[in-house]
Amino acid sequence: MLRYPQLSSYTVLQLPANTPLSTLQTALEGQLAFSAIGSNGTLQYATGIQFAGVLDDLYYYPGKLGVVFHHWDDKNWRDWPDDEDCAVKLKLWAPTAQTVFLQLFDHESDTSPSAVVPMHEHDGVWVAKGDPSWKDKYYLYSVKVWVSADGAVDTNVTSDPYSIDIALNGTKSRITDLDSDKTKPAGWDEETSPQLRSVSDMSIYELHIRDFSVNDLTVPLAHRGMYEAFEDHGSDGMKHLRSLAESGLKAVHILPSFHFASVNEDKSKWIIPSGLGEFPPDGQQQQAAVTASQTSPAYNWGYDPVHYMTPEGSYAIDPDNRVREYRVMVDGLHKAGLRVVQDVVFNHTNASGEGPNSNLDEVVPNYYHRLDANGNLETGSCCPDTASEHRMMEKLIIDTLVLNARDYKIDGFRFDILSFMFTYNVQAIQQALQALNPEKDGVDGSKIYLYGEGFNFGDTANNQIGPNASQINLYGFGVGTFNDRIRDGIHGGSPFTDERVQGFATGLFTDPSDYTNSNPPLNGQQNQLLQYSDWIDVGLTGNLRDYSFIDSAGATVTGAQVLYNGQPTGYTRSPIEAVNYASVHDNQDLFDKVQLKSSYNDNIATRARRQVIGMSLVTLGEGIPFFQAGDDLLRSKDMDQNSYNSGDWFNKIDWSGKTANWGIGLPIASQNQAQWPIMMPLLSNSAYTPLPANIAYSKAAFSELLRIRYSSELFRMPTFEEVQRNLTFLNTGSNQTPGLIVMKLDANGGSYGIYKHIVVVFNATNASVTFTNTHLQGLGLHLHPVQRSSSDPATRQSTFNSKEGTVIVPALTTAVFVAESE
Repeated sequence: MLRYPQLSSYTVLQLPANTPLSTLQTALEGQLAFSAIGSNGTLQYATGIQFAGVLDDLYYYPGKLGVVFHHWDDKNWRDWPDDEDCAVKLKLWAPTAQTVFLQLFDHESDTSPSAVVPMHEHDGVWVAKGDPSWKDKYYLYSVKVWVSADGAVDTNVTSDPYSIDIALNGTKSRITDLDSDKTKPAGWDEETSPQLRSVSDMSIYELHIRDFSVNDLTVPLAHRGMYEAFEDHGSDGMKHLRSLAESGLKAVHILPSFHFASVNEDKSKWIIPSGLGEFPPDGQQQQAAVTASQTSPAYNWGYDPVHYMTPEGSYAIDPDNRVREYRVMVDGLHKAGLRVVQDVVFNHTNASGEGPNSNLDEVVPNYYHRLDANGNLETGSCCPDTASEHRMMEKLIIDTLVLNARDYKIDGFRFDILSFMFTYNVQAIQQALQALNPEKDGVDGSKIYLYGEGFNFGDTANNQIGPNASQINLYGFGVGTFNDRIRDGIHGGSPFTDERVQGFATGLFTDPSDYTNSNPPLNGQQNQLLQYSDWIDVGLTGNLRDYSFIDSAGATVTGAQVLYNGQPTGYTRSPIEAVNYASVHDNQDLFDKVQLKSSYNDNIATRARRQVIGMSLVTLGEGIPFFQAGDDLLRSKDMDQNSYNSGDWFNKIDWSGKTANWGIGLPIASQNQAQWPIMMPLLSNSAYTPLPANIAYSKAAFSELLRIRYSSELFRMPTFEEVQRNLTFLNTGSNQTPGLIVMKLDANGGSYGIYKHIVVVFNATNASVTFTNTHLQGLGLHLHPVQRSSSDPATRQSTFNSKEGTVIVPALTTAVFVAESE
């Protein structure tokens, strides 16, 4: 009952023992219903049947699906067994289908097939065998199948759920050989991922493909917004990424890049607004023009999947070459010294039922999507939710991940709404990926990092239909989840509270805004700030469940005993299970939060320092640091809280450092209009516009923070035991200085690099802080070499007095002190 615990209280009914299996198999190809007849012969009850578990029991298929090539060299392929008995084979899992025909097309624009091939079924898998002439042709499946929504047997003509390549907009699948030289950039077979000593060394920079280059004038015009831009190594964007890699950044996270529905791959259809720069900084004209373009947009985040295994064509200069161009992107990032993480969206699809883009339901109706007890489609994710409790949906997920790891050399995967899957899915995924090795597969599966959104909500909340892959349930799995605890502590409030609620880095209590002074938390600003500090302290340990420390009340507690909105703050077994972040594509980015939350009295230089404080809390903690691309450049979206379809205008990045994309007009009305009265005074005040000097300060500070992180393995300890032994907090208890966090790291005889002691002081207050502690006396601490030559004069003024055990750190500054010996 692991996959169906919700059925544990139901009555178990059985077919008569002498029922032939063939009877059941035939029944599954038509309408199924259940009825109860009373002893008097009258109908008592009737209902439909959900049969996914039966299909799993009878027809689970572990083999290859989709296009299967056999490279037979000098051998006669007709003599090969199984999948090797022909040059190419097409295989479709469709156990409820009555018939399946393969429609072959010579060209993607053909309206009639050049051949129709009957497919043959064996244990639910339909097969068509072909010869080498099929290569590069297009195909569709014609599936005759019972569709309960229509109450009829329909003939669905659909693309392949296992498509590895497609025609424009996925109107047909394509028989592409991923081993063909024409699908690979030069040197692809020899290309390798940048080395990663340990998963503990990971750090991640989240980037949307179009955002990266569409505004970069140093990129060739044809490449802007495309995969190919990552091969333009002389562009401002690639210079920036390469510089971050040199400072220590390990990976770029690419937002969804499989085929999705929301952007037409025919670029001639796109509407891209122009001339928006002439309107006022708080104008409505810009958002109105972008809204009008949404009828045929060039832009979307892409969280509406259609074909999981096929690269998105809107990012390809030539969608016919999408496979090769995708590999060019990966190759370019690897050559820049960065590993590549792929954002995957298995929790839902763009469509279901008989609608367009619904290839899963058109092949096996009512199997791949999650239904409630009444047979209604679940949509807790916002779209048709998939059912990873069904084994062939799980297989589709695993097969997709293995293909991308092996054939596209992807180094990690970020799972959208990971908690809509289950812990047993995660275990199966880990097993499949860890089986990959360089000799056999060209990749090291042990270094593939998995992480995702582990928030506990929706269809799977509280384990109601199985052990969901949520933050708490993934304890000990070695899989990361986004740490909302440190996020909320850093900037205050949450995505569900007023946008002006302040936090540790945005001035709560130490520099309160008019909003905060008018809306104090029930327990007072100082107490709220101290609670936020506890959340951040736990986050700095890698959000460890069992880490023991002194909290703001002076009690010795574990990470789990610190409460976060009624939940345990600490929930991880090891630091790599915490993805610490303050900014991500969802909601406002970090700079826009700083703008919304800071006191009106804070000038832009002060706000830039708050940005760096926020980034430092993510960069210098244990766990996996995660940043939205452009955070280091004070990137703004003009406070757009959901820019998924807000176009290039609100999402673009200026890698030149001249602008931060602030003051470009009120954000999209559909997502933000209720907040416009809060936003207008900020946008209309030019004093809050970042200047190139402010951007340069933030950029340099971020680089310095990365260099500090990678100067010592004490910032990247892999186990709970090491963190508990070597990390302590000094400014704790009820008498602590609010707005100040002091973290001490000690090697304690371990081998972590040249520094035996490290003290990190996060001063989020508006005044210089003098902090004395007996645990610092006698230590030969000095300002970290990176900060001794910092581009920021204030940081260089940080000092340490060994005799007194005193550090002095300027306002709004994170200072790092180090000692090479005991």
